[in-house]
Amino acid sequence: MSNLIAKFKGNKRSAFFLKYFVILAAMIVAGFIITGSALMVFVYNFSKQETLQNLSRNSVNISNIAQEILCSDLALHNPEATALLFYNNIKLSSDASNTTIFMCNDVGDVIACADTMKKPYETVTEAVCEEHKNFHIPKGYIVKAEAIGYADYTTLSGVFTETHAVAISPIMVENQLVGFTVCTSPVSGEITTYFIKLLTSFLSAAVIALVILTLALFFLADKMTKPVRELANAARCYSSGDFSYKVPEPTEQNEMTELIIEFNAMADSLEALENSRRNFVSSVSHEFKTPMTTIGGFINGILDGTIPPEKQNYYLEIVSSEVKRLSKMVNAMLNISRIETGNLTLNIERFNVSNNLLNTFLTFEQLITEKNITVEGLEELEALIVPADQSMLDQVIYNLVDNAVKFTDNNGTIKIETKQDSQSCYFSIRNTGSGIPPEHIKNIFDRFYKVDGSRSADTKSTGLGLHLVKKIVELHGGRITVKSEENKFTEFTVKLPK
Repeated sequence: MSNLIAKFKGNKRSAFFLKYFVILAAMIVAGFIITGSALMVFVYNFSKQETLQNLSRNSVNISNIAQEILCSDLALHNPEATALLFYNNIKLSSDASNTTIFMCNDVGDVIACADTMKKPYETVTEAVCEEHKNFHIPKGYIVKAEAIGYADYTTLSGVFTETHAVAISPIMVENQLVGFTVCTSPVSGEITTYFIKLLTSFLSAAVIALVILTLALFFLADKMTKPVRELANAARCYSSGDFSYKVPEPTEQNEMTELIIEFNAMADSLEALENSRRNFVSSVSHEFKTPMTTIGGFINGILDGTIPPEKQNYYLEIVSSEVKRLSKMVNAMLNISRIETGNLTLNIERFNVSNNLLNTFLTFEQLITEKNITVEGLEELEALIVPADQSMLDQVIYNLVDNAVKFTDNNGTIKIETKQDSQSCYFSIRNTGSGIPPEHIKNIFDRFYKVDGSRSADTKSTGLGLHLVKKIVELHGGRITVKSEENKFTEFTVKLPK
């Protein structure tokens, strides 16, 4: 236990645990204090009431006994025996109930008390002891007790220096009031002793319970706050760039389990995003480095005379081509950035997509002729009227046609199809050729992704075209899909809402 406490005490990460533990422990202690205080008040008041009731019953019983004695034949024939019997009953009752009992006449003067008899059945020489000789019950209490008796906690208007439980019962002989039985007991006596014993027992039990509860609470708080500490550790790792750490999922299903599952999912997303960022930086660096190296090499060759004047125009054309490639890459990256940040404003207008398809193929007429590519479907194009940003959709069509022409083998075929239903318009571009390997299909729309092998002929590609196409189509509420079979065909289909 001490090792565990030291472990948490020396661990800065346990601050939440310690705070949680202290709060719960304080609540339990407060609960014990409130419960104990309420219990003590209840028991104390109950004890006082019970004492007063017992004192009242004792007073009534002694008054009844006194009435019987005074009304008996013994009182007429043997006064001394009667007095002895009278005092003996007072003495026995006083000893049994641990109370002070005395008698007073109808005006409140004490005429007999149990304290004059030291032990039962002894001769009484004095009727009243020195302590009670000067006692006088105030008239107000006598009047109250005359009818039905009196019982309360009082000092009898100064007769006692401290509060006593007092019970006064009338003694009647032949319906005539002859006196009163007075039973008293100090509050600081039996009740206080009983209360102290009860309080001591409660405190002992409370201490034992608190120790057990504290130990149980310590381990419970540790168990309940462990997921929070795990989340804190994970967050600390993620902030340093380490996404390999995963928070263990609890076996029981609750809100914390759901939080941990979502937190781990967030970590996976952050890891994927971080990997994407690193790959993006690496790809951008690589894509920019190649044309910049080419441009710099040829320009330096022209400036230092390495490249002769008759070949300078040839190499300047290559430099111009690389500059255009860089410009195309930058524009694509800017468009992607605008789309992802929501800063791209679309200029929506209704137009015929089929006309844009036809015009785009016309721009590739020379290359199509050089590769002897057969284009099918242009004559059967169905009019597709869609609401879209025409300039953005032109980029989609251009990239798809460019890819189709680029990867179609010599003497190959490109087929264009259009169709529509009540909700959407579709156009597809299929080209024969080497196709895309199945393992690359799922990544074909990723940023800077290039397929090796069969599509390595695309040496000038930036790897941004299809990624930008997908972003633009999705921005218009559409969807783009790809189908391909190796060494047969590749087909892209674009779906746009009407």
